[in-house]
Amino acid sequence: MAASNLTQGQHIMFSYGWDIQKDVLEIYHRLQTHNIPVWMDIQGGMKNYLSVSMSEAIENSAAICCFITSKYQSSPYCKKELLYAQDCQKQLIPCLMDADPTWKPTEWLGYAIIDIMYIDFRDLLTNKTPENFEAKCELLINRIKRTVNPSALGTVKHPPLPLPETQSSPFEEQNPEGFQMCSTSISSSSTPSPRYSPVPQTLCNENDTIPTNDSKENVSSYFDKYLPHPSHFS
Repeated sequence: MAASNLTQGQHIMFSYGWDIQKDVLEIYHRLQTHNIPVWMDIQGGMKNYLSVSMSEAIENSAAICCFITSKYQSSPYCKKELLYAQDCQKQLIPCLMDADPTWKPTEWLGYAIIDIMYIDFRDLLTNKTPENFEAKCELLINRIKRTVNPSALGTVKHPPLPLPETQSSPFEEQNPEGFQMCSTSISSSSTPSPRYSPVPQTLCNENDTIPTNDSKENVSSYFDKYLPHPSHFS
């Protein structure tokens, strides 16, 4: 499991649906550059079991930033996240991010945020210029600063910078023949979210050779640990 990006204190939790994961990830990285600690499931937030990871993320949050869409509203698991956050009396920061510019939250979701002013991210899906992206992120950052006591937040543990291209790594110095390790991993820096991608990706070496996995645990048994099925979010 990847190490947490928080050293202590609380975080801002990102709650979202699978359909806008890529867009939310870009916002995650932008907030990290502003030293705002953010919890996101695919960025080292998940542990062995979905319910434990999600409940801890909510309980240890200073606020929940929910990126709401029609699919978010129809997902029973997103509903659980948001209603549990309300039960824990967490501050909500709703961000409207549906591709349909006429869609607005109704039913349980409309009631949950009825008295909260949302941030409109909808045009970002069609007008993702650097200026528009920066303007939307600035709105979110300012809302977080108005909503959360900065002293309650933890600090961001930034990943180490990569070595310059002209500098050899210690591993290469110890392996003059250029032998490279090959391993199986979900991603280079994060623990996967069981909600989205339960099957590990395989990293190959420079010769495009796939390593043998001798583990007795097959893909189906790995997946059976995690419910719901990702099709709930499609």
